[in-house]
Amino acid sequence: MFKELIIELLKKETRLKEEELANLIEIPPNSDLGDYAFPCFSLSKRERKVPNQIAEHFAKQLKLPKEIEKVVATGPYLNFFINKKILAEKIIEINANFGKSPIGKKHKIVIDFSAPNIGKPMHIGHIRSTILGDSLMRIFNFLDYDSIGINYLGDTGLHIGKLIVAYELWINKEALKKDPVTELLRLYVKFCENEKSEVKEGSDDLEEFSNNEWTKKAKEKLKLLELGDKSATKIWEEIQKQSGKGFDRVYDMLDVKFSETTGQSKFSEKGKEIVMLALKQGIAKREKDNAVYVQVDKNNKDSKKYILRSNGTASYITQDLGAAVERYKKYKFDKMIYVTDFRQEGHFDSLFSILRILGNDFADKMFHLGFGTVKFGNEIIASRTGNIILLEDVLKKTIEKAKEEIEKRKTKGDETKVGVGAVKYIILKNEPIKDVQFSWEQALSFEGNTGPYLQYSYARASSIIKKAKNKNFNKGKIDLKKYNFVKEEIALIKKIADFPEIVIGAGEKMNPSLLANYSHELAQIFNEFYHNCPVLSDKDKNQEGVRLRLIDSFRTTLKNSLYLLGIEVMEEM
Repeated sequence: MFKELIIELLKKETRLKEEELANLIEIPPNSDLGDYAFPCFSLSKRERKVPNQIAEHFAKQLKLPKEIEKVVATGPYLNFFINKKILAEKIIEINANFGKSPIGKKHKIVIDFSAPNIGKPMHIGHIRSTILGDSLMRIFNFLDYDSIGINYLGDTGLHIGKLIVAYELWINKEALKKDPVTELLRLYVKFCENEKSEVKEGSDDLEEFSNNEWTKKAKEKLKLLELGDKSATKIWEEIQKQSGKGFDRVYDMLDVKFSETTGQSKFSEKGKEIVMLALKQGIAKREKDNAVYVQVDKNNKDSKKYILRSNGTASYITQDLGAAVERYKKYKFDKMIYVTDFRQEGHFDSLFSILRILGNDFADKMFHLGFGTVKFGNEIIASRTGNIILLEDVLKKTIEKAKEEIEKRKTKGDETKVGVGAVKYIILKNEPIKDVQFSWEQALSFEGNTGPYLQYSYARASSIIKKAKNKNFNKGKIDLKKYNFVKEEIALIKKIADFPEIVIGAGEKMNPSLLANYSHELAQIFNEFYHNCPVLSDKDKNQEGVRLRLIDSFRTTLKNSLYLLGIEVMEEM
């Protein structure tokens, strides 16, 4: 809004590009120093002057538009003071589209997120990818990108071989019909008990090298499946169908949707084609046992990355190669983001490197957004395996605890919206790469940097608007020229004005925590305003009208910000 105006002002004088100016302009730590500041250090060498002199020169030279009240040189900084009444005019007129931007128009972004394994329940390890990916989808759509969200299901791999063996030996079809998640998990756990392997939340890549009798059976079934064996295929399709029901329950609870849901197996043959072409071109080589690899770094003999197993079946990277090529062919994306655990960084570095080696320039448009783990500390809930914390169980328990908290506070509110919002917020308020320490007490608190606090702040603002409507209070014409803003109003107006830039920053940095923490700061400033600025008044109708409009603009902004985090608001709490 005003930052763009300042950029235009400085562009000619500084001879810097818009992008450079956007990165340099900052908000002073104290509002007494201005609303925006431009540090002149970067111009010192070119101008052969000290930064203080450059700032003083610009302060005298710049011809200010009406939107800028004044500009002051303070040491090496050029400080801009915006016209608060013009800013207020703009802010009190915002609508539901506030914060939207056309910067993504005609640009396509593909986001690969969530990606649970067929036959296994969604566990707590899936929560960040699912919630983070959904938030990024919302942000990019808000910025007018053509956003495609893909749920890339793990529908092949050793765990599928294990499940097919277990299904043939021990399936209880009545139990499968009644509760597919529990029955499939029972089968998987029973197989692992026989195999004497640990049931864990991570991938089973390393188990490919096991020679256990049970593991061999699973590998044989996997091979039969890839060869199109009718019996194995029929069981696999049933496992897919039943797993999908469990996934959909969780996605419905989280209100997460995808543009496309597809399995890794779909890209096995395409991946093998790519491997064969790489062999033909001499880019890939075979080991004595027939496994195929690419040396990612020519100067490092230890940089072998295997792209096809020795028995000729596709591995994860075989399928990922096929998927990448097919996705670019289908979508011609400008950016492709994989949202997975940070521990997969090496896998994606290799994937992107191999794609480049194979001559796929689009690899430069591909990014891995790694995230940290969710830690439960002493609050681990009893799960059906003893080792895995199931995501559905966490959500149900959080909703149950939200209901208890609402009843304890003797307040209103939808426990599902409060509970799910609390989980999403505690995940998203942290930078993706940082670990999350999950605590129900912290997540469900109505005070502090939490989802319920933000939802309550919105409901508080809504109650004022409702009272105004019920009592026919004035929301007619207002006169800003005669209005003297107090500091709490100015702080709220300025914070609301920051929202469009925060949305853009969250998209550029692939970091919804910028929006989460902005929402918290906005709510704090609103609550300061609420406690210090009476709104409904019989004496000063102009003040009442201005403040009601300002509250409505706060509601619009907070609602939009929380929507981008996937969090619903309530009119009453």
